[in-house]
Amino acid sequence: MKILKPKALRRGDTLGIVACSTPIQVSNESTIERCYSYFREKGFKIAEAPNCRKTFGHTAGTIKERVAALHQFFRDNKIDGILSYWGGFQSHQLLEYIDYDLIRKNPKPFIGFSDTTALNIALYSQAGLINFSGPAGITFGKPTVPSFTWQHFEDVLMNGNAAHSFQQSKEYSDNPWWQEESKRMLFKPNLGWKVYRNGFATGKLIGGNLGTLLLLAGTKYWPKLKGSILFVEDDEAESPKTMDRMFIQLRHMGVYDQISGMIVGRFHSAVQFKDDDSLEIILDDALKGYRFPIITNVDFGHTDPLLTIPVGARCTMDTKKPRITLNERAVNLK
Repeated sequence: MKILKPKALRRGDTLGIVACSTPIQVSNESTIERCYSYFREKGFKIAEAPNCRKTFGHTAGTIKERVAALHQFFRDNKIDGILSYWGGFQSHQLLEYIDYDLIRKNPKPFIGFSDTTALNIALYSQAGLINFSGPAGITFGKPTVPSFTWQHFEDVLMNGNAAHSFQQSKEYSDNPWWQEESKRMLFKPNLGWKVYRNGFATGKLIGGNLGTLLLLAGTKYWPKLKGSILFVEDDEAESPKTMDRMFIQLRHMGVYDQISGMIVGRFHSAVQFKDDDSLEIILDDALKGYRFPIITNVDFGHTDPLLTIPVGARCTMDTKKPRITLNERAVNLK
């Protein structure tokens, strides 16, 4: 399959906002408007998909309505990029109804994370479109948008930097700001990336939210992983025991026999890893007998700030630095 790179985003472009699972008003109007205002201040125009505020049971409209909105934004020449407002639980419902030929004929930047992983992976595995596991609309609607998040978004999606090196943030936030009287995000020092296993690897970046990714196991949407660098994260609803189950499932599926390296995102403190029930203990069991390099606590997942990671682009990981570097532009600059 031919791999397609979308055109780089530019100021003046129109971003289409989609809700492929949960309707956006489940957040609140002030959060939505902060997101839209943020992009307008950066020079973008915003177009909201017609299903975004619809409610059908627990989703943003029916499957047909959500697919139609996605198709319309890929088809419409006035829409330059597509940003998922947030995740949810049902984005994978859309996969069998998507017109992947339409996607191939109209390659555009598509960005999202969490439950949007189902779409990130399917657009790559079925249409060959390099797309982006990165900040969603909700990320830019929070009370504070770290400059780190915007800088990586701009470097990858707008500047199209070749040999772009992902950086380590100096601080991060994961407090439930929406529940607090001050509505403030609290930041604390970031301990930096952690090297679980040393080594050097090159391969295509494939991954996203692990629980969502595993929904695709055994289906035609599951990506080819041979020689890839798998990147995974998960949300604050998980726990050491559920993460243990997922990492062991990857082992039983033979995933570790195929990949050349693995990158694990920073976990929310609500997951409650502890010294005697740690991520490292889980990985010790799941990865017994394997020797590929692994870096953990990297700046993606359900905390802030966030990297923008191109699904399907080649990268190099080197634990000596540690360093993760793109080997190619993920967008076309012409």
